[in-house]
Order: sequence, then structure tokens, then C-alpha cells
Amino acid sequence: MITFKHMTRLIICCLLCLPTIGCISAKYVGHQQYLLNIKALPEKKITKNKRSIFVDQITAITPYDQVDFLYRISATQYLTDYYHSFLVSPTEQLEPALANYLKALGKFNLDAAESLTPQNKLQVQISELYADYRNRACPQAVVAIHFILTKQTNTKNDILFDQTLSAKVALKEKDTNSLLAAWSKGLQSILTRGVRALNIAASKTN
Repeated sequence: MITFKHMTRLIICCLLCLPTIGCISAKYVGHQQYLLNIKALPEKKITKNKRSIFVDQITAITPYDQVDFLYRISATQYLTDYYHSFLVSPTEQLEPALANYLKALGKFNLDAAESLTPQNKLQVQISELYADYRNRACPQAVVAIHFILTKQTNTKNDILFDQTLSAKVALKEKDTNSLLAAWSKGLQSILTRGVRALNIAASKTN
């Protein structure tokens, strides 16, 4: 009798592997863990004329808050890969990368703690993170991040920037390494565009 896990293994093999006889043998699939490889940028020195910013803890909406890889195989159907997962959650991996891009490209000084003085506060949420296999011939890595930048005072929060930035990167090969590389490339693009947009939004205020 074919169980759900056995069927999942078979589908995953068909999605990730090239159509070879050895690749379709699902019983040899073991659990493997991976990390993203978001390119680090050289950071600028802290300067006095930069605006202070407090970065809140990064979150992710369900189901993109899980460590297991997620594949979209139809308009309404997603498949969780229990045999390929992140070693560390995507939100935890994104936090140091975001800090790096803010220091390298941003016009901000990062505050370690939230204070009562007027400052900028950044909230970041992963709203999409999956491999799109709806077109099996040309699968894509899909990433989307929602940025909210507010300027805090004692009486109100002014929204300076509220936008979701996304990226779709074609996989070079139908394998896990290509998927990780595509996810990482997409995140690099979003972080670069996001920080530059935050710079523009913050510069419009006194």
C-alpha cells in the first residue's frame, strides 16, 4: 500500500531530479539540510549624519514560516518537502543579511534596542518563499518580502514606506543547489531594491 510519505518522496524526486533511472528511486531519498548564500556587502562606517533605525524581529506568514522546502505545483496546491529543509529558519538567516545591506547601502545607523526617542522603525515579513513548479520545464524560485518603515514619535507613527517587493529567478537546473542559488539571488535583489527604497522614503522627512 502506498502511503502519503511514500507518494511525497516520489513526487519530490520527480520535481528535483533529472529524469534518470537512479533519480526516480525514491527510497534512497534522505533528509538533508541547507543554508541560503546571500552575498554579503562591504559595510560602511557609522556616521553621525545618518538616521537611527530599529529593525524589529523578522517574521514570515504561514506557510512560509517553516524550515521545510515548499513547492507550488498548481494554482492552489503546494507540496511540503520533508526531506529537504533549511538548517536555520529563513527569518533567522535573513536578519544578519538585512543588517548587512542596511549598513552597506542604507543611510541609517542601526539601533540595538527600541527607544522612546523619535526614530525610524523597520518591520520586515517574508510573504512568499517557494519553488514554482507549475511549469515543470522552467521552474522558478519565488521570494517576496513586505517592508514597513515608520517614523516614531511620542504621539504617533508616520508610515514612510509600506510595500512588498518580489523576485522570480529561473532555476538553472532541476536540483536543490540551483534552487538555493536562485532563492539567494532573489533575496539579494530584494534587499538591494528594498534598502534603496527605504533611503528615498526616509529622506523625504526631516
